[in-house]
Amino acid sequence: MNAACRVEMCSASTTVVLVDALRISTPRRFLARMVRVALLFLVGVLAWIPLAQAGGVSVTRAVTELREDALWLDADAQLELFKDQNDALQSGVALLFAWDVVIEQDRGWWGSRDISTDAWRARIEYHALSQLYRVRWSSSGGESLEAESYTSLAAAVDDISHPRGLWLAPASALQMPGLYRGRARLRLVHDSLPLPIRPRAFFASHWQLSSEWYLWAF
Repeated sequence: MNAACRVEMCSASTTVVLVDALRISTPRRFLARMVRVALLFLVGVLAWIPLAQAGGVSVTRAVTELREDALWLDADAQLELFKDQNDALQSGVALLFAWDVVIEQDRGWWGSRDISTDAWRARIEYHALSQLYRVRWSSSGGESLEAESYTSLAAAVDDISHPRGLWLAPASALQMPGLYRGRARLRLVHDSLPLPIRPRAFFASHWQLSSEWYLWAF
C-alpha cells in the first residue's frame, strides 16, 4: 500500500472517531446545560424564601350551637402572620382569610348527608393615614358584619382567630335528634392576592397559611 493510501485511510479513521465523539459528547453537553438551568431556577426560587420566619395557623377549637332557629359557630385558632404578610399589609395589600366549615349528618347505613352552610371570610387591611387595622367579615350568603378597627395587628389577627356567633345554616336544615359531624379550617385565600404577589405565594411555604381540618361531633 502506498503512502497516499495510508494517509487517506488515517484521515478517514480520524473523521469517524471525531464524529463518534461528537455523537457521545453532544447529549452530555445538553444534559449538563439542562442541569445548570435547573440549578439556576432553583436558586432563584429559594432566594424568594426566607430561611426562617415565625408564623403559622392551627385551629384549636370549634363548636356549634342550635339557638334562635339557626346553627351558629364559635371557633378558636392560633394565627401568626409571617414577616412577608406584615410587610404586604403595611404596603396597602389587603389579606383575605376564610373559615371553611363543613357540616354533615351521619345516617348510618345510608351514608352521610352534607348540610349546606355559609362560608365566612375576614378581610384585613391597614390604613396608613389613621394607622388602624380594619377587619370586615362577610359570608357567602351575602351577610356582612360591621367593620371593626384596631390599633394593633395583634388585635386584628385576634378578631380573625376567634370568631363568635357565625351563622351557618337555618335550624330547619338539620333533622333533630340526629348525629352530626363538623370540620373547620382557617386559611389565607391566595386568589385574593394581587397578581405580582401570587407567584411568590405559590412557591414560598410561608405563604401557605392553611390549617389542618379540625373535627368535632354534636
